[in-house]
Amino acid sequence: MKTNDHNKQLCRDMQEAPDKYSDQEIEAMMDDLDQVPDIDEAWQQFAQQHISSVRPMHTWRKIAAILIGILTLSGIAIAAVHIVRQSHHEERPVTAVEKPQSAVIVSQALPTDTIVKTGSVVFDDVTLDSIANDIAAYHHLDMDLQNEQASQLRFYFVWNQEDSLQEVIEKLNMFEQVNLAVEDGKLMVR
Repeated sequence: MKTNDHNKQLCRDMQEAPDKYSDQEIEAMMDDLDQVPDIDEAWQQFAQQHISSVRPMHTWRKIAAILIGILTLSGIAIAAVHIVRQSHHEERPVTAVEKPQSAVIVSQALPTDTIVKTGSVVFDDVTLDSIANDIAAYHHLDMDLQNEQASQLRFYFVWNQEDSLQEVIEKLNMFEQVNLAVEDGKLMVR
């Protein structure tokens, strides 16, 4: 059986110069086209030329794609866990919470000279006068304590230093026993 390229070339030649070929040659070519090709032999030739060199590369590509997929999913899972933990950390209450007077002092407020950068300061079981003193010092105000009973109240309060002074005062004034105000450059505790 002649190759496909050879048959194509013969067809082109016959079209360009039909006088060159006898009826017997045309009949032989037609008989050759009518023969059923050997599929197994054709497949083996194809496999030798193309598949043997591609198969190992194809396997490595599959393995690489699986590893990249696993690493990508791992990265997404780690990022999701980090985001969830961070959102739970930020959900702590921002408003003040009154604690009973019998509670044990766990920590004290930061001294006013240690407050240097903006951020959040957590007051845990700290007296109102100490909280007010730190806020006044941060905003360069004097503090005027007019109510001794209010100064003895202990609070858990998260002070976001990026909030304005008015916002902080409004948050603290949400309690019945607390009344803060700014008058004449002083933070008044009433």
